[in-house]
Amino acid sequence: MSGVATPTLLSVIIPNHNYGQFIGETIASLARQDYSPIEVVIVDDASTDNSVEIIKELIETYKSKLDISLIEMKKNAGKVAAVNRAMEKVSGQYCLLLDSDDYLMDNHIVRCMAVLERARAEEPHVGFVYMDCHLISASGEFLERGRSAPFDAELIRTLSYIPEPALVVMEAMKQCAPFDETVRKGTKQDKWCRIIDNGWTGAYIPEALFCYRMHNNNLSGIGTRVQEEVEGGKTGERILSGYWPVASRKTVERSA
Repeated sequence: MSGVATPTLLSVIIPNHNYGQFIGETIASLARQDYSPIEVVIVDDASTDNSVEIIKELIETYKSKLDISLIEMKKNAGKVAAVNRAMEKVSGQYCLLLDSDDYLMDNHIVRCMAVLERARAEEPHVGFVYMDCHLISASGEFLERGRSAPFDAELIRTLSYIPEPALVVMEAMKQCAPFDETVRKGTKQDKWCRIIDNGWTGAYIPEALFCYRMHNNNLSGIGTRVQEEVEGGKTGERILSGYWPVASRKTVERSA
């Protein structure tokens, strides 16, 4: 496992399906980061809203700040398939997978880079850093804090506790790609299990460094649950592993 140098190219992968109303804030948060160079690869998974039109406008808006491109998938194939398409194109030494309805705090990348490089200087098998988040409503209001947990290689097998916009050494991602496209729920947990099984470990930053949007279309179902809890008067931080499902694979029917 090789070391990493600074500054190095960060590849940000953004899978998108029908989140045209949110993706503008996602891209804007990348443009605000105090880090370069960054390449952004957006994969639109056959959206039926106006996502592609919006994304093309965003590319024009931010092309002076970000190396940003779009891959359009003709048929809806799921988030993992979209990530696999992007993995064929990205060339950075670091990778960050960012959902198109979420956005990063302004210091996200610099903070994660500092922690990851410091950790890898002491232990080269550290392959990623992850963090807590702010849970926000569909319209952007703060709801509660979402907490992850300190790294535990065994815990990830039964609980999904590592969020998506973790900063990852690209070598760790490439070793596991392509990812299993039959996984439709629990995609995060499946990815982290594969990376950890290859001998990589993670470092936890107990700070809220991104905003995780709660709405009825969250793939994991967390948005619906959190909104119902908030409406029912439940307050206090949320432990994310209590809301994210473990990996499940779509049943593949084989003809006789």
